[in-house]
Amino acid sequence: MARWGALIQHTTIWLLVSLLPIAWATPGPCEVETGQSSIIVDIEESRGDLDSDAGVNGLAEYFIIPGDNNTLDAANAVDGNGYFAIPLPHQGHVTVNRSLDYERTKKYLVTIVASDRARDTKQRLSSTTTLIVNVQDDDDQDPSFIYKGCTMHDGACINPEYNSYVNGGVLAGILTIEPDKIQAVDMDTLDARIKYSIESGEPESWSTYFDIDANTGAVRQLVPVDTSIAKKFQLIVKAEEVSEAKRFTTAKLTITVRPVDASPPVVAASLDEGQVEENSPKGTKVLDLQGQPIKLSVSDPDLGPGDPIPKYKFELTTNFFDIDKDGYLIVADDTLDRDAPNTGKFRFQVVAREVNGGAASAPYSLAVKLLDQNDNAPVIPKTQPITVPASLEPTAVYKVEATDIDEGENARISYSIYHVSNNGGNKFTIDPTTGVISSTGRLQAGEQYSVTIRATDAKGLSSQGIVELMVAPGPNTRPPQFSSRDYYAPVSEGAAINSTVTTVTAKDPENEPVTYSIASGNDLRQFAIGSNTGIITVIRRLDREVLTRYQLMVRAEDPGKLSTTATVNIKVTDINDNNPKFDEDSYSFQVKEGKSGEYVGYVHATDIDDGVNAMITYSIPSHLPFNIDNATGMINTNTELDYEDTKVDIQAYDQGDPVMSSVMSLTVYVSHSAIVPPDVRLGFPDTVYTEHVAENSPNGTLVRTLPIWNKKKHSRDTPLKCLLTDATQKGIFYVKLTEERDCAIYLNSSLDYESLTEYSLEIQLESIQGLINPEANKAVIRVHVTDVNDNAPMFIFPEQSTIIGAKGKYFAIATKEMPLGANVLQVKAKDKDSGDFGKIEYRKNAWTKAADEYFTLDADTGVISNIKTFENVPKEVLPFKFNVMARDNPKAEDYKTARASVVINLLQKDNQLIVEVADLNINAMSPLQARNLLSGIEEKSGLVAGLEKLTPRLYLGENGTLESDTRSTNVWLYLLDPNTGEILTRESQPVKKAIDNGVAIQAPLIPAEQPRRPQLAAAPLTTALPAALLALAALVLVAATAATIYICASWNRYKKHKEQALQQYGTLSMSMAPPRPPSGYESSEDEPAPRYETQVLNMAVDDADLQLDFSSNNHAFNFHNVQYLSKDNGERSPTLSETATTARASSVNENGGTLNKVHNHNFDSLANNTSNARNTQTLNRRVPNNHALNNALGTLPRVNNNNLGGGLLAATLGRKINSGNHKKKATQPIMAYDEIPGLQRSTDNDNVIFGKRNFSGFSYEQSPVETTTEL
Repeated sequence: MARWGALIQHTTIWLLVSLLPIAWATPGPCEVETGQSSIIVDIEESRGDLDSDAGVNGLAEYFIIPGDNNTLDAANAVDGNGYFAIPLPHQGHVTVNRSLDYERTKKYLVTIVASDRARDTKQRLSSTTTLIVNVQDDDDQDPSFIYKGCTMHDGACINPEYNSYVNGGVLAGILTIEPDKIQAVDMDTLDARIKYSIESGEPESWSTYFDIDANTGAVRQLVPVDTSIAKKFQLIVKAEEVSEAKRFTTAKLTITVRPVDASPPVVAASLDEGQVEENSPKGTKVLDLQGQPIKLSVSDPDLGPGDPIPKYKFELTTNFFDIDKDGYLIVADDTLDRDAPNTGKFRFQVVAREVNGGAASAPYSLAVKLLDQNDNAPVIPKTQPITVPASLEPTAVYKVEATDIDEGENARISYSIYHVSNNGGNKFTIDPTTGVISSTGRLQAGEQYSVTIRATDAKGLSSQGIVELMVAPGPNTRPPQFSSRDYYAPVSEGAAINSTVTTVTAKDPENEPVTYSIASGNDLRQFAIGSNTGIITVIRRLDREVLTRYQLMVRAEDPGKLSTTATVNIKVTDINDNNPKFDEDSYSFQVKEGKSGEYVGYVHATDIDDGVNAMITYSIPSHLPFNIDNATGMINTNTELDYEDTKVDIQAYDQGDPVMSSVMSLTVYVSHSAIVPPDVRLGFPDTVYTEHVAENSPNGTLVRTLPIWNKKKHSRDTPLKCLLTDATQKGIFYVKLTEERDCAIYLNSSLDYESLTEYSLEIQLESIQGLINPEANKAVIRVHVTDVNDNAPMFIFPEQSTIIGAKGKYFAIATKEMPLGANVLQVKAKDKDSGDFGKIEYRKNAWTKAADEYFTLDADTGVISNIKTFENVPKEVLPFKFNVMARDNPKAEDYKTARASVVINLLQKDNQLIVEVADLNINAMSPLQARNLLSGIEEKSGLVAGLEKLTPRLYLGENGTLESDTRSTNVWLYLLDPNTGEILTRESQPVKKAIDNGVAIQAPLIPAEQPRRPQLAAAPLTTALPAALLALAALVLVAATAATIYICASWNRYKKHKEQALQQYGTLSMSMAPPRPPSGYESSEDEPAPRYETQVLNMAVDDADLQLDFSSNNHAFNFHNVQYLSKDNGERSPTLSETATTARASSVNENGGTLNKVHNHNFDSLANNTSNARNTQTLNRRVPNNHALNNALGTLPRVNNNNLGGGLLAATLGRKINSGNHKKKATQPIMAYDEIPGLQRSTDNDNVIFGKRNFSGFSYEQSPVETTTEL
């Protein structure tokens, strides 16, 4: 065993190693712990007789060899070869050959070999051992600051820098340090405690303002500081280990002193409106109109010269644009699209905010217009097959109108014919500009052509469409065609009688003469049309002030009564036929004497004419001491007046031709002013002023300057102030003293005419006591805000859907029964502006050909009406989709517009749905309640719900007819797909899904068909055969005799057969009649009405009904075989023949059966031995069950029923006798009138009259061939 010496913690460590003989086992590894300084390990040989060798063979030398990699990996150590050495092999001292570092390597394995020194090297023997050297840590590393993002070297942060800031004049306390709090750690594993201090700093007064916590490193501000002392402090923070070595490191801390934050930053741009091409890639700069990039800059009024400029970040209200690091406005989304339905122009706001916090700037508005790129091909709309008349000469066939949503030159379209079917390539041409297809020669009836048209734009993008042309035969197959569907014509209100308004022309495809007439719109009979010429003339005086527009529906008809219509829109233009009219019947004003240029008052007149005819100019005689503003009507004195009253004639005349005018006399009262000594005190010359300011005036606009009297009589050093007395108005206006020492009123914020139209400001002068005239130290200025066109129209949606996809859309329905000229929908818009700025005119926008064909739009009211009925609307054009534009200020170029989408569906019966509202009649249901009901349906179904109508609740009555309940309401509605706007049928999947999800909607009820009246057939005349035989007997005696013998024999056979049948079938048992079918007739005792009885014709078929009876039995039906019940024959069975198949329903007993010999075992157990009786269903119309009523209704004996107990008709007319029923005949009474409810015994021998019986109808669907007839 090896014996180890003690370890000594010094520079040199001695290790005593005793060597065993070579033959002994190899010793295990020894372990030594050491610091990072040099060590020496001695390996000595023990002095014992352990080795039998002598001389050099007994001497050993030591050396280090490379270690085994597997052993090193397993021990997670580093090979000590090279790091350690044995300088004297024969002594075995192990020394450190290279410096050790605990932070890099903590364990070494040193492989030592001991070898003897035999002279023959081949005979030398050796042994190997492993020395494990554990390196202990030492305090040899300086501490290091740590924070995220610092530059690292050997695990330590080099050149650490920290930043912070303080606001001027504010005591911040603990400072916020960036990028992280001040923190240092000991890089050795000794983990010595760190003490923080500020070693030095600039300026030298830093210690007065800042200090650092020695334990936490938190920097605290001691006293406030501002930029006048220093704009920033640079401190050296020292982190020192609390150890004997006192190792330390330093970091730089920069504290910026911000100026007092009194104002937020201000954003400015080189231009607030720019442009960029659509589809531009990300990073593209937005350019202004001069082609220069738009650059944004930020300034802060708080910053002075030399102040550090903070970093700002920009926040935008759009994701399509951004600001790059250099401040340029760039594209942030490469999907910018100018084309419809996009707006083509973006308006957004930009806010600047300091990166390290602080106030944000006021929003800065920017606008970017997207420039068009030719990225859309023209689109040729699908068309219905076109029918053209046969012709011999070239003629225009059809006009192709392709659309390109690009604009300008990019939307210029050229047309060409790509292909024509049926070898018609030379039969048609197309105008490349207008798209009109014309035939080149003869077109014969019956020919069909498919013309493929190509539409190409300026870039070469193209699309194709097919126009199907069918040549109609020559006869009158098409109505005349107007040259235009809409005509527009102005006519002066002073037009003479019989003067021409316009001429409409229509051409018949078959060249037949056309007759014109006015179909509608001429209710006042003010126009006429030439039946052959189409010339529309005036036949009565027009007055524009009464009615400004007319819309005539003109019909063109050919001799075959085929017609078509066109709309003629007539606008009545103004003539100057009205005089201006003053607003007041008389005016009177008061003015002080002795003043020139004094304000007297306003006069105002209006003219109900239009345009220049309504523009009024005011004038006053030149010899009078007054002036008048020609445009506004403001009157001033032009000389000093004496104390007297003056009459003034004011003339108001318009600008029309001829000029119309009115004269108004007004009285000016001149008040006397006493002569007083000159007053040198300061004051306003007047107490009331009036001014007009446009609502779009910018901030800082001068409203008015109020002069101050006697200001030149005092020194400029005399203190003088102009004050606004109402503090609440200081946010809108402000007052300051001008260089000329007058009071100037300026705008301090924007005005809004729609919010407030007038302000009353009181201005007050202040100066040294005694210098201000107390009677003139205040003045009131009335500021009238004038309106400008700053509000766009807004469409009003009275019944707006809650579905997001339906927002901002009008939905309407049309029906096939809707007459021509009906109002389908009215769009409404409002404008907050006043006057002409608030007037709205409606125009078509993006109307399809189908929309133009079926609808027209009234420009004044927004009413959309149909100009064609909806009886034959092609499915592919449904629903109708188009836009309506609302434009304000229609008579000027300064206008604003708004657009709304219109969707019109064709409502049919399979689209109708109803919701029943109980206990709320139709008069009590408000439109809001109906809308809330539809909103609930929309929320559950996700579909757009529209209201069709409200009606009283309908239900099916007892006889199947529709009856109404006025206490409840049926809400009729329809559902639309929110994405396509298409109306949905009840069988569509979305509607079914909505019903499955619990939406309480249902289909309208359908009344039951009224019962058919029976068709009665005359019975064959039974006496015809005997009469014929007698007539024949008169002619031929022998034949007559033979015939008489034959008849007698036949009669005897007939009576005998009848008796046998009666004995076989027995008698009929009586029972209540089955319920009769629903009837439209009811009666009562007080209301005599036709009464009737029900006869059930029960038909039976034998089980072996496939075996036909070819016997000589009498199969003829005779009316004598049927007997009606009366008092006398109540106990008798109906007359039966062998083939009789009818019986009164009341002749069947309630309990027992006779005709088919089936008896109830409760009545005759001996006669009925079977436990199961056979029964059937009438024509298989009811499902068999064990109910007694089913036993009564059964006819054909083919279905077993286990319950034989007491059916109403326990058995019927079966032809086949059931087993066991032949033993005994029924002996029960057949009629018991008193036991049948609702029936009474007749008092005479006439037919029984049945009382009123109300039945709710059969529980199954009654067959039209049911064997029941009503007499």
